[in-house]
Amino acid sequence: MNSRRISGLPRSTVPLDGGTSLQHAVSRPRRTRGEDGAAAVEFAIVATLFFMLVFGIIDFGFAFHSWNNTANAAREGARKGAVDSDVGDIQARTMQAASTLDPAKLTVVVECSTDGGGSFSTGLCGASLEEGDIVRVTVNYVYDMITPIGAFVPGLGTTLDLHSQSESRFEGQ
Repeated sequence: MNSRRISGLPRSTVPLDGGTSLQHAVSRPRRTRGEDGAAAVEFAIVATLFFMLVFGIIDFGFAFHSWNNTANAAREGARKGAVDSDVGDIQARTMQAASTLDPAKLTVVVECSTDGGGSFSTGLCGASLEEGDIVRVTVNYVYDMITPIGAFVPGLGTTLDLHSQSESRFEGQ
């Protein structure tokens, strides 16, 4: 009897013609040659989709953060407009509140209404405002996406136009 062991493989006892038994290793079936790179291809497809999803979540998270900053800046501008009719002061307060955003991509529009909110105009703001008039501050920001995910989504593109608006009643100086 052969007492040599092959490690890692299961053993089988097969009787021989003479009544003695021979232990030998049971062979495992081999893979066919056509499946050699299948795991690598599957990983490449799944990993690509996974990373696109992760980077899309990150990019839209930053876009939401930028939109939240524009909304906060519009509110701050409207709060300033409630007590100060100077358009320059309102715009400066709005830009200060949006200091984390790129000022080159940020626009601030201050409009006022003297007829209870019926029609707004930039020409109505200033010293002619009376108590009860409405001041509207609009903040627009062009957000450039960090990753090229937007190029793969039809209709999205590589930039997002973020828009926030806030109104307050002028209380006088």
